[in-house]
Amino acid sequence: MQGIKERAAVFQTILAKDKAANLFLLVALCTGIIIACINPPFHECDGWTHYIWATDVSYGNLLSPMLNLSSHKAGMVTVPENIAEVDYHITKSESGEGKVYSQYLNTVKFSKNKGYLSMPGRLVSLFYYPQALGLFLGRMFQMSVYWSVVLSRIFNLLVFLVMAYVSVRITPILKNTMATIAMLPMTVFQAASDSPDAMLNGFCLLFVAACFYYAYGEKQILIWKDTCKLGVLLSMVFLYKYVYILLGLLVFLIPMKKFGIKKQYWKCFVLALLPLLISGYMGIGDAASAVNAGQAAMGEGEITQTQYLVEHPYFIVEVLVKTFVYRFSEYMLSLNILGSLTYSLGPLQFIVPMFLIFVSCLDANEACNKISLKDRILCLITFLIVCAGIVMAMYIGYGRENEVGAEIAAGVQGRYFIPAIPVFCVLVNQHGVQNKVKHFTEKTIGGMGMFLIVAVYALYFYCW
Repeated sequence: MQGIKERAAVFQTILAKDKAANLFLLVALCTGIIIACINPPFHECDGWTHYIWATDVSYGNLLSPMLNLSSHKAGMVTVPENIAEVDYHITKSESGEGKVYSQYLNTVKFSKNKGYLSMPGRLVSLFYYPQALGLFLGRMFQMSVYWSVVLSRIFNLLVFLVMAYVSVRITPILKNTMATIAMLPMTVFQAASDSPDAMLNGFCLLFVAACFYYAYGEKQILIWKDTCKLGVLLSMVFLYKYVYILLGLLVFLIPMKKFGIKKQYWKCFVLALLPLLISGYMGIGDAASAVNAGQAAMGEGEITQTQYLVEHPYFIVEVLVKTFVYRFSEYMLSLNILGSLTYSLGPLQFIVPMFLIFVSCLDANEACNKISLKDRILCLITFLIVCAGIVMAMYIGYGRENEVGAEIAAGVQGRYFIPAIPVFCVLVNQHGVQNKVKHFTEKTIGGMGMFLIVAVYALYFYCW
């Protein structure tokens, strides 16, 4: 009995060092591993595409788009020779097909021989490293397709959890809120999948937390190494989805006085631009070609979506206003629909966003008093610009859904806005309110834990 009490005391001491971060890690790790196991392989959004690209990386394509180290040509990917045995298809909800399909994949092992598939598109190898490592080990140890996919998902989950954990640890403000965002059912679901959006969310959370740390943390003097860290994080984000570079506006939260003199301030940020310029050089060509290939045109020889918007700039405002007015509820719903947007979480679609707002309002500490009105205005502008950028990027680059001159942008999903949620939470935070809730952190993480348990049950019900 004494030994149990001693171990419990040690465990409480560890948690007490940073309750929000440690409790988040414990709950998200357990639920994430379960989700990785019960979600049928390839059943996340664009799951098959991400799996194929991760497989190509696992065969050695490690530096795309900077350099193709694989033996195939552009537009091709390396896959196991018997890839057809996977019999990829989306199973019907509540039919038990997900269980049957997973059991079938548990009997299939990939051939050691290579094959090739046509897979046009933009691949950034970096964001598939965790998944690729899992798939590589799965082939090496002759694991079944099912367990290879589960292993790749767990590696992806672990990388996200490390970045999210560091984000919660270093941010001096909104710790509970940051943990809540990292524990949203959709966030954990993406992390426990083969989707590269897991790393994207992780990098974005880490960048935002770093900006908060430098702006409101105890560190008084900043040097060029600090700003270069921000530049590296932002360049990683840019490499995968360039629109989220707009989060870079948050660097203006950092007071100039923390650099000593104005000359030192500009020197530090000029140096921080170097990694961003390098990543831009590597990725902007592929990004531009992808947009040009994906955007709609009125017909052969007619104007494209971009040309139309250049000729009618005021139409951009009309598209944005109508899109958010008519599609806002759809975005909120899709933020809490798992699988390939097929598994609804029922009442959680409304409860989870309200819980997040509640936590954001009450998550105040002494550091929050440093958030000035000017900072809130900057966060508002950043949030609006990022959201507008997401919508317009899909409007221009997703020509299958958006015809030239369409009044409402289609193809946008609620999960795209996850990286911008921490910025929005700064706006709703009420640092003037006295939070007298006892054990607020434990209750916050516990509440999100219960929501995740409901999400796990719903996923199990729909798939198994």
